Amino acid sequence: MKPKARNAGIDYFRLIAAFLVVAVHTSPLTSVDGTADFVLTRVVARVAVPFFFMVSGFFLLPGYMNGQDTGPGKLCKFLQKTAMLYGITILLYLPINWYAGYFRMQLLLPNLIKDIIFDGTFYHLWYFPAAITGATLVCLLLEKFKSGHVVLITLILYLIGLLGDSYYGITEQISFLKSFYDVIFLFCDYTRNGLFFAPAFFMLGGIIAGQSHPYPAKECWLGLSVSLALMLAEGLCLHGFDLQRHDSMYFMLLPCMFFLFQSLLLWKGQGNKSLRDISVIIYLIHPFMIVLIRGFAKVIKLQEILVGNSVIHYLAVAVCSAIAAIVITVALERKGQGEWL
Repeated sequence: MKPKARNAGIDYFRLIAAFLVVAVHTSPLTSVDGTADFVLTRVVARVAVPFFFMVSGFFLLPGYMNGQDTGPGKLCKFLQKTAMLYGITILLYLPINWYAGYFRMQLLLPNLIKDIIFDGTFYHLWYFPAAITGATLVCLLLEKFKSGHVVLITLILYLIGLLGDSYYGITEQISFLKSFYDVIFLFCDYTRNGLFFAPAFFMLGGIIAGQSHPYPAKECWLGLSVSLALMLAEGLCLHGFDLQRHDSMYFMLLPCMFFLFQSLLLWKGQGNKSLRDISVIIYLIHPFMIVLIRGFAKVIKLQEILVGNSVIHYLAVAVCSAIAAIVITVALERKGQGEWL
């Protein structure tokens, strides 16, 4: 089945994933229950970014994996589009970075280079260099090796990243591993980046795109339910034993994403470009909305409600981001500028 014939579920879940990212950055259940918020934002919502990587791999990699010559052209287009969005968003957040004192940090130039290449110049912008690096790496590997070998390489990279992320509490107890990761962390703040994190999900998306038929619904839902339950158990255990340096990577995230994506492909139909554009814009602007809402709440002296109440804070950020995204999308479509998204 061609990717274009099964876009509906993917496009609708893009919007869900965008709101999950908003949840990660606002912790909506903090004022309700800390454990519930951890489960939502540090486990369940961790499917969002891998999903976006898989979508890119789903549409980008078949040209490399089936021997066609369409791969390089698609890669160049993907890199240009992603780099343009990254550059625009860097500029958008320059005033906030300036106000926050980003440009007054010590060793500004090496840190700026590190952020642009790996970590992003604002906390949600790491996705763009990760996507650029991950896509380029996987495509280069596919030009040199068979798909099965590339899968193995990306899984090894993911394992390396995992030991520097959710399992770092174990890693740091082993001296030679700690020394190894100390070197890695000189160049990047986290291992959830384009070298260790993104490639496995790009490749997973490409593999699924190459399937002639999607998995049966019963197998998809059973696999998703079991893998998600095991990922919840994994996350809670790691959190309980205080082993996590960060919480973006889990062993069970890989099978969870496989079955989630397979489940979405069961929702057949044409894609919705407006939903794609809105989800991208929500991702790009929601930190800006967080700043605006916090500032507005301070001015009108409603911080206790708009900021202190985590549920209301999340809803305010999500609704404002969605409204702004819809307005921007409509304006771009009317001007014929929607293709840049």
